[in-house]
Amino acid sequence: MYKSRILIVCPDSSGLALLTSMLKSLGHVIDEAPNDRAAVRLLERESVDLVLASVDPADSDCLELLNYVRRKHGHAAVVLMFPRIHPDRAKEAMRLGAAVLRYPAPAAELRAAVQQALEKANASKPAAVPVASEATNRTASAPTFSDWTPSPAVAEPPPIATQEVLTSQAPALPPTDLVRESNLIGVDPGLRQILGLATALAGSSATVLIQGEPGTGKSELARWLHRGTPGDRPFVAIHAAELSEAAGLDDPTSTRRDLGAEWASKLSRAVGGTLYIAEVGALDPGLQLQLLREIQLQDMEAASGRSGGDRRNQGQARLVLSTSEDLAGLVDQGRFRQDLFHRISSVSLTAPPLRHRGEDVELLAEHFRARFARQFDRQVVGFSRDAIEVLRRHDWPGNVRELQGVVQRAVVLCHGTRITATHLGPILNPHRGARAARANASRPHLPMGIRPLKEALEEPEKQIIIQALQALNWNRQETARMLDINRTTLYKKMKKYGLLVDEPMWVD
Repeated sequence: MYKSRILIVCPDSSGLALLTSMLKSLGHVIDEAPNDRAAVRLLERESVDLVLASVDPADSDCLELLNYVRRKHGHAAVVLMFPRIHPDRAKEAMRLGAAVLRYPAPAAELRAAVQQALEKANASKPAAVPVASEATNRTASAPTFSDWTPSPAVAEPPPIATQEVLTSQAPALPPTDLVRESNLIGVDPGLRQILGLATALAGSSATVLIQGEPGTGKSELARWLHRGTPGDRPFVAIHAAELSEAAGLDDPTSTRRDLGAEWASKLSRAVGGTLYIAEVGALDPGLQLQLLREIQLQDMEAASGRSGGDRRNQGQARLVLSTSEDLAGLVDQGRFRQDLFHRISSVSLTAPPLRHRGEDVELLAEHFRARFARQFDRQVVGFSRDAIEVLRRHDWPGNVRELQGVVQRAVVLCHGTRITATHLGPILNPHRGARAARANASRPHLPMGIRPLKEALEEPEKQIIIQALQALNWNRQETARMLDINRTTLYKKMKKYGLLVDEPMWVD
């Protein structure tokens, strides 16, 4: 089988890595370039069959690479990805024979566009290209929206006139009452965008990896994804370590049961529904292989059309995985299969840590207070102001899970109507309270709500960044330009405030 050569050009390193991982499953040879100059140097050394480039349509030079490819490599197909709508640039790119997609694009749509672009380029590639017919060959070398027919599994993109093909905004949030049934409540933009993306994925059968620190609500997100399953379908949750133990792998003196049979048993319990494997990095190497084979099998059946749409209707289980470990680091250490990592990381969600969610701490605390007050029949109606300050100042290393436990114990300890700092202090840090009391003994009394200056100044900075990102459709380059800072500074501040929820996220 002939392997085509694909050149991916993307200035964002994480985006470049994700685009590469999504296309590796096609089996072609992939080269990478961070910018147009590096791409041209590579093209001068070796020709390629297709160029996939992420470009900013606001840049007046955004089509220079396309023009170069058309002049020097007329046989090569070109697919351009725009992060935002720009009809004029899109029409010009299509006039030059390039396909135009939104960035980020759904993985299935991207793969379909690349495959069909390669098929058209290979079909129209002549043995020798006469100079007189070069323009004709250029136009035929890549698909356009007018002649590109997606595979049945991918919805046909709308005409460019509708301006929807390049839209990359997050889906609308689910109803508030559904959110409150879980612990996924809050007003933080990072959480809201993650919930919107999870809602979009809920109706899909794609394998999803959920990343995040312990206690951030990964299992809640897994159940949220399961809500899209029609009817009363099973949700089977198991920890990867338990799965290995169930297979008889942790006792070297015991008889090791057949991994294939054990894996089949777990899958059979989740047929038609969802199999959620928590902390997938803890899987035994043998079970990693079983998981890889299952994903490959499902992908093959989906590609062949035998699954008939939703593979869960064909006796299969949708796979949702989670990890609080750095799987890429485990790959480097030889503890996790690289091929499995690339398979499961192409569609992923990242749960933001609680310390980056601002006032969500208070909202969640009130949510848990009401729940446990009913559960334990306590007349606890709220928190005192000093209790709220204690909650705000804590860094929550255990995230939402820690907050839930703290509020539960505080409700049990409270014999009045309000939870005070006295109920929270010993729970959060038994030593901090005594040290703070001694340190504050000689200080004058400060009005309630006074915070350290650095901490107080961070909140308005975060809100300014959020407002700018929202106004510019989360385009980092334009946001950095508006705020008069460089992109690296913006990236660091977004990371600090937990606003990097859009990477990586691919809807398959």
